[in-house]
Amino acid sequence: MNLRDLRDELSTRAADADQHQNDLLPGVRHKIRRTKQRRIVAATGAAAVAVALAITVVPGVLTNSERDPARTPPYTQNGFTVPGVSDGQPLVKGWAGKAGEHHVEFTWTPTSKNVKFLAYCKQNAEALVWIRVNGFTVDTSYCTDDPRPVNNSVRADTTLWADAPIGKPAKVTLDLYTIDGKPLADAKQQLGAGIYTDPSGGVGSKPSGPARPDDYSRDGLRFRQRVGAQTRLGAVIGDRGQEQVAGSFVPKSRSVVVQVVGTQDDYVLPGTPNGTEYRVQVRFGDGTVVNCYPGSGDLSQQEVAEPVQLTAPPGQQLGVTARLVDKDGRTVPMPPKARIGVAVYDPGPQVTQNGIDFDREKEDGGTRYRFVRSVVVPASAGKVTLTTPVGKPFLWTFGSVDVGPAVWTRWDGLTAHQDGPRSGGFHWMTEEAQTAPKTVDFYINAGKPTGGKLAIGLYEPVP
Repeated sequence: MNLRDLRDELSTRAADADQHQNDLLPGVRHKIRRTKQRRIVAATGAAAVAVALAITVVPGVLTNSERDPARTPPYTQNGFTVPGVSDGQPLVKGWAGKAGEHHVEFTWTPTSKNVKFLAYCKQNAEALVWIRVNGFTVDTSYCTDDPRPVNNSVRADTTLWADAPIGKPAKVTLDLYTIDGKPLADAKQQLGAGIYTDPSGGVGSKPSGPARPDDYSRDGLRFRQRVGAQTRLGAVIGDRGQEQVAGSFVPKSRSVVVQVVGTQDDYVLPGTPNGTEYRVQVRFGDGTVVNCYPGSGDLSQQEVAEPVQLTAPPGQQLGVTARLVDKDGRTVPMPPKARIGVAVYDPGPQVTQNGIDFDREKEDGGTRYRFVRSVVVPASAGKVTLTTPVGKPFLWTFGSVDVGPAVWTRWDGLTAHQDGPRSGGFHWMTEEAQTAPKTVDFYINAGKPTGGKLAIGLYEPVP
């Protein structure tokens, strides 16, 4: 589980208790896909247990030397032993807290970027260990005494290295939390950490590919020129502590895709001292507003991208600003180390239906889907419904245009139900093949629209 997964889980719990929960988590497609995968794994038996106890490895900050794994001894402190080898790679730095401590910290000096982090618990628990380096989150993982490495790497070009420069002492912290995000006090529990060499750099599961000449980047944060069929129209990345960034672009159509990036200082778990859940609010010169989740790394940015439809005509320069807000859209103080950035992309070929633009094709999980039909209604109707196809998997996109700033939405799919985009924007969801027609819904559950439309688009796999 990484930090985005944790936010997904916490927000889902909160959504069940509060109809005014904010925007649909942009990673919901990823989360539901993971849920489906868990159901498939569960059918095979013991593999589900392995998933439940899996601990994510995020390569981090340190390699002192090329050690021989066979000669690397384990590290013991406060009666707790950290293995000397993990997945064939030697231990570079070990540390262990005292029994009953839910917060552990230690200092070390990185000498290279080919490493991974593992958090160990004395005993398995329904809890999470949050690992940070100089305040930068490198991993959030289930608490287990036998972490299983997976290649979810922080690469050499990540913003981590702006927070923890090579050759300078850095502080590593471990914090133990309940699934609900509260500090866990357990007198019998004990935390340990191991930093291991990882010369592979997480080959096979890299969140970011190699840098390219046409990337727009600053200190490890970056936007690609092209993401699938999308082409970057404009981008800006701010300085540390900069409360607002501003730029401009020329839209080629009414539709754009918004991506935002932010340092991990922007992600704060419930139960921590300031307890704020951050978003990046993007405002366009035509008055369109969307609240986004920051993501660092190519995959993360794609999963949290926000399709938006503008009211401004294509071909005219349009300004765009981005600032940090809480989950309710209120301005919050910018953490002194944090940075934000925003990029606007042209989505590629579109299909116009009743004044709404839909992507001609979409891709999800390696499958291409082609637009088939849509249902568009005035927002004053309060709800739009789509009858699903039979005998084939499908993708449906849902959202609103120009409904006003204080409108809350919700969607009901076949496998999940969740809050939708607030005050505009579109998201999508994939569904399995059905044996009989069913319905999916997108509707307003709070606030009164000032105008605009609600829409659902249906996509089926490309033959």
